[in-house]
Amino acid sequence: MRALLVRPPSILGRIGRQNLQHPTNIVGLASELIARGHAARVLDLEVAPGGLDELDRVLREWDPDLVGVSVVTPHVPGAAALLARVRGQRPRAVLVAGGPHATALPEDLLDEIPPLDAICVGEGDESLPELCSLIEAGALRGGVGADLSALTELPGFVVRGHGHTGWREPIGDLDALAPLDRSLLDWDAYTRLSGHKGVASPGVIRKGIRATQVHLSRGCYARCVFCSTNAVWGERARPGIRRRSVGAVLEEIDRLAGDHGINHLNFEDDIFPPTLTYLEELGQALVGRGFTWSCNARVDGLRREHFELMAASGCRKIDFGVESGSERILELNKKLVTRDRVVTVFAEAKRVGILRTAYLMLGSHVDETPDEVEQTWALAKEIDPDFATFTVACPYPGTELWTVCNERGYLERLPSGRPDWKRYGYYPGLPPWRFTHFSPEQMLATQQRFLRRFYLNPRFAWRMLRRVRGGDSLGALVTAGLDVAHFLLKDVGRRVRRPLLSSTGDRG
Repeated sequence: MRALLVRPPSILGRIGRQNLQHPTNIVGLASELIARGHAARVLDLEVAPGGLDELDRVLREWDPDLVGVSVVTPHVPGAAALLARVRGQRPRAVLVAGGPHATALPEDLLDEIPPLDAICVGEGDESLPELCSLIEAGALRGGVGADLSALTELPGFVVRGHGHTGWREPIGDLDALAPLDRSLLDWDAYTRLSGHKGVASPGVIRKGIRATQVHLSRGCYARCVFCSTNAVWGERARPGIRRRSVGAVLEEIDRLAGDHGINHLNFEDDIFPPTLTYLEELGQALVGRGFTWSCNARVDGLRREHFELMAASGCRKIDFGVESGSERILELNKKLVTRDRVVTVFAEAKRVGILRTAYLMLGSHVDETPDEVEQTWALAKEIDPDFATFTVACPYPGTELWTVCNERGYLERLPSGRPDWKRYGYYPGLPPWRFTHFSPEQMLATQQRFLRRFYLNPRFAWRMLRRVRGGDSLGALVTAGLDVAHFLLKDVGRRVRRPLLSSTGDRG
């Protein structure tokens, strides 16, 4: 049984290479399939040099029995196009989609993409191999008129014509999963697209860096209104966070160094660290091991001694989810943090020499006011991060923000009645949604104003130049600067003109 797992093309253009990542989700699924006796390949159309032509080539050569697509919201149109292409060439292959958007809106996605046979909801590590076993046994084929009833016996799917088969219980022992087989990736493709650094750890610039993501856990204890994590892992996974053992993580790290020359790790978890005890054990094990690393982290929990250990064990950068400078908005967003805590944590990380990114959001709550958005800029000035993102909050399906915006009629829709999914991203241009106190034009103008204030400031440029240590790092810095400048300037003079909402909440 042959399975082809695909990541659709990126919609981000040249700015996307500044945050290029391996599709470890589908690499993990393919690895699990191989471990259970199936054949599997990974095709990442974000980096494949031939694009959809490369998909055609792989379909001819590989002749898969199953094609699976990982779908985040802005990838929906791309997934629809590539699946139509697959169905034309492989009329009897089983076509399945998974991922955050597919899990949040499975029936809608089946309706929107006619070639799909089924949606895999939630975790696919157990569901997908069982599906492939049905195909191998001859009990299941896809396509027009296919009998998909055999799939109704497996939990974890929404099947065309048969509905939801029931939720599958979360995987309790993450160590039991197959190790990620990163030989399934075309490593050279990432290097060609992004330069010497390959997979990105934005802001960590040095000669010879070779990075990838490593995952420690699944799940999150928070319920942030703008985050789809709980929609993906599901309420069945609450209340705790499922963790891999530190020993299993260290084995993976050693394999990465030996097999692929990895010397920098991106810990990409919804919660880092999973626990403070976990951080202490992992940090102590990494001391003297020769790796540098970066991570995403919340601002609650970490204390001075933890930052000292992180710096000693090779941590070079922490990306903090800050979101807002307003205490009211932080509370409404269920962030479980305070403004004072943000200030303290950024000071402690700076004290030990760790680079700090502030993830900041405009409209993270639907009722955020202009004054509260300005409080976010004031906080950014106070904490003085090395890097900052000022994203317009996106109402992703499965989030509380999506539900509220949908109920209030704040979402623009295409003539088909659906949202324009390809514009549902971190940097979508003019957002196809509004908030109570902001029109799309006002959100975009505020985002551009904040980004320009931060990144076109000579002080930022000087701080970055001081970190240059040779031609490679200078080249990476220039490339990143040009990409950011292109993004900041590309919308000037060609924005859609509409009447602005008033800052007092005129809903029009």
